[in-house]
Amino acid sequence: MDGELLELNTDLTFLSSWFCPFAQRTWIALLEKGLPFDYKEVSLRNPATGLWFPLTEKPKWFTALNPLGKVPVLAYKDEKTQQPHAVYESLICNEFLEDYAPSPGCPPLLPPHAALRAKARIVMDHFNTHFVPLFYRILIRQDAAQQAEVAQQVEAECDWLEANVDQAGPFFMGTEFSLVDCALIPWFVRGYILQHFRKLEMPPRRCTKLQRWVKTALERPSVKGTFKAPEEGTSYEDKLLEHYVRYADGSANSTSAAAFK
Repeated sequence: MDGELLELNTDLTFLSSWFCPFAQRTWIALLEKGLPFDYKEVSLRNPATGLWFPLTEKPKWFTALNPLGKVPVLAYKDEKTQQPHAVYESLICNEFLEDYAPSPGCPPLLPPHAALRAKARIVMDHFNTHFVPLFYRILIRQDAAQQAEVAQQVEAECDWLEANVDQAGPFFMGTEFSLVDCALIPWFVRGYILQHFRKLEMPPRRCTKLQRWVKTALERPSVKGTFKAPEEGTSYEDKLLEHYVRYADGSANSTSAAAFK
């Protein structure tokens, strides 16, 4: 694999992988901000085997920017000092964009009120620590009884989201699209994957406000703008389904598979 260092410029370079929901969070935020950026697809899997490259086999230019070897990464060269900078971890990347391009230059993606900003961070942290592991766990678990147990936990997390989504909407925090929408919607983009492999409806039919939010957020141009299949003429939804087969049959060796099994 390529061992050369990546040449950075003063515009943001966005390191991503088309299938990654964590990277999709930051891609959506970049599109919402309307910032210029260079998209660089990072190959995290061996095309011959379908297995993820171990950290030691990932490009040196990539691990120089993120020692964890994961996407997303935002990297750039400071215009004044020419100092290179790299930011990683999806929620941190998105908060960074609020500081990197504050309003009025770019639309804010956090509410102006301090208490509402705190609530946004509570929702994102809760989702990250509770819902996200369950999404992978129900796919990775091969025992039917364990799958049923995790399915109940997924539905309970949807009930929590239903209780916390704004009553009127149309977005999670109210009338404005926010970092909360960026953080949550990639997993609901993949709701059909749980339906396909585990016959789990997400969100459950009883979560009417959450269903309304999902429907609205999926139509957001910034969200739809990330639905990019790896090859021209192929279906994004079908390719995502292919990607998650290894999770569903228990053979995935990704960082997420190891962390959330």
